[in-house]
Amino acid sequence: MTIRLASVSDVREFVSLATTQPYLVLVEDGDRSVNAKSFMEMFTLNLSEPLHLNIAEEHQERFRLAAEKFIATA
Repeated sequence: MTIRLASVSDVREFVSLATTQPYLVLVEDGDRSVNAKSFMEMFTLNLSEPLHLNIAEEHQERFRLAAEKFIATA
């Protein structure tokens, strides 16, 4: 799943969403993978490019619905 975070506000909202999940949420920018529950770690990513969301398969659909506003469309 690919996401876009266009502002500090988006990052803050996304981290808040990830923090409420009882499972691991990772975000990758191609060079590194970070814990999406960490505001500081999220800002080490290249936010100017689409990011890849890495979540266990059984949680993907539920998280996709909750994070719909951040999902990048083709």
